[in-house]
This record gives sequence, structure tokens and C-alpha cells, in this order.
Amino acid sequence: MIDAGICHEDILIVDRSLIPAENKIIIAVLDGELTVKRLIKNGNGWRLKAENASYPNLDVSSEQQFEVWGVVVYAIHKL
Repeated sequence: MIDAGICHEDILIVDRSLIPAENKIIIAVLDGELTVKRLIKNGNGWRLKAENASYPNLDVSSEQQFEVWGVVVYAIHKL
């Protein structure tokens, strides 16, 4: 997520009370695995956009288990 300003070893503050919305950075659970991605509307479904060219975008299919765990509101960088 380096292109979104989130670096390796950053601490993320996540608000689970917020309703996830398009273009928000979220913590998602996809098939039992946690991931940090940007939530993008993709036709009738969702795409989890990687903000780092080294990682793939993920299109969420109806066969997958998908849950938005929370919305990222802050990233704390180590000095």
C-alpha cells in the first residue's frame, strides 16, 4: 500500500463502526486471509485494489468468503 502512503511496519488505526465505502482503504477478510486494500466498485461486485505495483488487485467473486473487517482511518509511521 506504499502508493497510498502506508509503509511496511506502519501501525494502522481501524474503525470497525464505519460503513465501508468505495475508494476507502479497508482491512478485508478474503477466504480467511486478512489483507489491506482499497475498495473499488467493479460492475456488480468489488475489486480490492493494491496500492503497490508489486501486488495484484483482487476481484472478489461470489464463490469467495468476503468480509470488510474495518475501515483504515490513520497510519502511524515509525521514525
